[in-house]
Amino acid sequence: MASEGGGGFFITVEGMDGSGKTTHVGRLAEALSHDGHQVQVVRDPGTTALGERLRSLLLEPSADWRLEPLAEVALFLAGRVQLAAEVVAPALEAGKVVIADRFLDSSLVYQGARGVPWESILELHRICGVQVSPDLTLVLDLEAEVARSRRADRLTLDRLEASPTAYHEKVRRGYLEIARHFPDRVVVVPATRGADEVAQECLELARTRLGTRRNA
Repeated sequence: MASEGGGGFFITVEGMDGSGKTTHVGRLAEALSHDGHQVQVVRDPGTTALGERLRSLLLEPSADWRLEPLAEVALFLAGRVQLAAEVVAPALEAGKVVIADRFLDSSLVYQGARGVPWESILELHRICGVQVSPDLTLVLDLEAEVARSRRADRLTLDRLEASPTAYHEKVRRGYLEIARHFPDRVVVVPATRGADEVAQECLELARTRLGTRRNA
């Protein structure tokens, strides 16, 4: 079942903090590797040296400064440009399955919830030459209050996690809107169920799309 050279496949996993993204990225990567695929896992922001520095800056929980929404977009975008060029594009060219913990959709919903129009974010991506785009996006969906309760045992919340519940409710609505706008790419996966059930649905969706791509 391994992907063959030059035919990479890009999967992004999205959702609010507390939805289990990182856990399910890892489980999906392990399962697809077991299937015989070469898998590259990345996180956005992060993975590259620049991305990790920007991640620390953007998520710093003790930040006592206010980021303008467009400045926030620009910082996330800088890390994404580096990630796409340095890691994602070469991995796809090599025929790997790339699984990203967040990507462009996070900017659309998180900075969109701060009032930045989607059109502006997409245009900035175009100008900066981010040409890789997901083949499949899995949105792990749950209510903002449930996500907040799952984060309650964390000793320290990062800057975005600590935002008011009303903000996270906007984020959730943004993800559901993205699913309506891009139905061919985005699948909403209810994340209130047990982890095994969620992981199995994510794996089945990925296997189906990979099989469709292989047989096209």
